[in-house]
Amino acid sequence: MPLKVDRSSLESGVEVITLAGSLTLGRDAQNLELLVEELIKNQKTRIVFDLTEVSFVDSAGIGILVGSFGKVSKAGGKLRMAALTPRVLNVLKISKVEKLLGLDENVAASLAALAAS
Repeated sequence: MPLKVDRSSLESGVEVITLAGSLTLGRDAQNLELLVEELIKNQKTRIVFDLTEVSFVDSAGIGILVGSFGKVSKAGGKLRMAALTPRVLNVLKISKVEKLLGLDENVAASLAALAAS
């Protein structure tokens, strides 16, 4: 299933990017990277990735998540990742990157973490 990317801007200034499908090598994943770069360029660096509907992540997808986290952090912002499915969380644990990323149980928890920082 191709990756679907939706973006919503909250009044708090947080950008919520909702992903659905497979986060794998390809044009759709590249579009996610470009979106993150555009947000940083526009000084929108408080971001939540809602991964509720992400069914699969491959090594390229992991690279995009880690790369996005690094880019946002380098720009002085915060990126949180919310609502990972057990399958996606397991892939991140196997690749030992889950401790590098800001992972939350749900979007509300991510928003609370951003508000507290």
